[in-house]
Amino acid sequence: MAEDAASSAGPVRRSTGLRIVPPGPEHVPMLVQLGRDEQTRRWGDAVPVRDESTARSAIAVAQEGWERTQPWTPRRWVVEVTEQHGEDGDDGEGTVWLPAGTVEYRPDGHGAAEVGYAVHPDHRGRGVATRALGLALDHAFDEDGIVLARWRAEVGNWASRRVAWRLGFSVPVQVRGLLPGWGEDTAPHDGWLATLHRDEPREPAYLWREIPVLGEEDGDIRLRPWRADVDDTAALVSVDDVARAFVGPILPGVGEEAVSAWTRSRHESALLGHGLTWCIADGRSDAALGSISLFDLQDPFARGCCEVGYWLLPAGRGRGAMTQALRLVTRYAAAELGVHRIAAQTDERNTASHRALVRAGFRWTVTEPASCVYEAGGQRYATSRFALLLDEQGQPEDPPPAPSAQEPLATAGEVLPTLRSAGLVLRPWRSGDADRIVEAVNDPLTQQYLPELPAPYGQPEAEAFMETCATAVERGVRRTWAVADAADDRVLGAVSLSASTASEAPGELGYWAHPDARGRGVSTAAVRAVIRYAVAPVSEQGLGLPRVWLRAAGSNLASQRVALAAGLREVGRDRQAETLRDGSVDDLVRFDLLTQEMPTRE
Repeated sequence: MAEDAASSAGPVRRSTGLRIVPPGPEHVPMLVQLGRDEQTRRWGDAVPVRDESTARSAIAVAQEGWERTQPWTPRRWVVEVTEQHGEDGDDGEGTVWLPAGTVEYRPDGHGAAEVGYAVHPDHRGRGVATRALGLALDHAFDEDGIVLARWRAEVGNWASRRVAWRLGFSVPVQVRGLLPGWGEDTAPHDGWLATLHRDEPREPAYLWREIPVLGEEDGDIRLRPWRADVDDTAALVSVDDVARAFVGPILPGVGEEAVSAWTRSRHESALLGHGLTWCIADGRSDAALGSISLFDLQDPFARGCCEVGYWLLPAGRGRGAMTQALRLVTRYAAAELGVHRIAAQTDERNTASHRALVRAGFRWTVTEPASCVYEAGGQRYATSRFALLLDEQGQPEDPPPAPSAQEPLATAGEVLPTLRSAGLVLRPWRSGDADRIVEAVNDPLTQQYLPELPAPYGQPEAEAFMETCATAVERGVRRTWAVADAADDRVLGAVSLSASTASEAPGELGYWAHPDARGRGVSTAAVRAVIRYAVAPVSEQGLGLPRVWLRAAGSNLASQRVALAAGLREVGRDRQAETLRDGSVDDLVRFDLLTQEMPTRE
């Protein structure tokens, strides 16, 4: 970039198709239009004029400034652009220069200066402000001895902030009441403040990431940025107590002002690369249904990892919106952000959240007691943690099925057959079974003889158990049936069988019963049904196993009675081989049954 010989009014600086020149009478119409523009006045214009008289006075002041040599004199230009180029360059014959805005800097007399700029509505969105301010900074640093340039703008003026970002200004700090109000709003407004040293590179100093729109145009939902408009503000104001009960600390505060600050903070987090927040919107009406975020994207100790958080408005519940949103976000995170692991944590009581995570491919990892506390001295709940590992295409590395609330959790790949016996139905698990699982597993007797189970055991553990059962069926490594009452489909217990083909090791049986089903022969009947299926020839829709077997603690006499009643024989005892929940050590009794020993009747 070169500087023209200074005219009597001041210097001209230029780049291809754009130049900044001292203002003159020919610029009066553009200055008046700019001064009357509502957006210019809203965000603070560099030349606040609205009629010809004040425009001419502003030009005279600017020209006088160029004639002075004081270190605090403002330097003001008009920005001109052209789309025509003569043979000799921008000043060739036929070149037409159009006034497009203003740019200035105001020295403080101590080596620093504040910059300002405004672009005419006809020329916005073309990079005019960035190029013009770049030329003004060249003059400030090269000719006026300016060492530090300052930029400021009202919080929310993203267009101005983007200009400063492109030219290398620092990450802005937010200063309360930095700028005066406008129009009838005379109260001070919060502002952003950033700086640029003359020795710093003229390139972005931090990440600027936009929030993309995700989802098909004709899909049920799509993810888009939250907007600071009437509809989104009303939606955020209407967040109900159900959402606030579980995610209150991350929700916007009460009232429009708090909502506006929350929306700005989401954009701020995105452009700095810390996190991305989408509005979950209806695919047809575009109405807000909820929110979903990816955060902790720059954890220096967990590269490629992040966490997801979300909540729904009443209109978004019961339609699978969150499961769809989770899938969209996870695919984007893998494909565009290079994320390979996404974590999630929820209140142990939030069963709807657990179901959405499981259906989207997440797996329960751990439940941490007394770790979810919403206020100082408040009630302590457990935190259930989930995680999803992704491949390069954004798919779970080992995707489980995607169940609905009314469909079996195991339907793809290897199929779990439904078995029947003595008023019982042995079927795949359904998500509605979780409550009965929790009741059964938290029973002291179950806990004593199944010490590997989590304690406490809640809804997320039950959801994870059913998910694991479904995945194991598909892999062919284990079949686990829900033992349900044939009359009302209420879960009474469970029976599992590990191994699925005659070429593998004989199948190990395992079972437990709900406390209200004990002593009724439920487990015995269910185990007999599974044994018949296990040893039946493949030609008869069985597994053709030559042997089934099980192990029971020496003190677990009820389990041993089931084994004997189902036809198995005691074949050995491993002394002091089993540690129980209470820390005591017990013998481990082994039972098995060969196919040829299978009873002919129940």
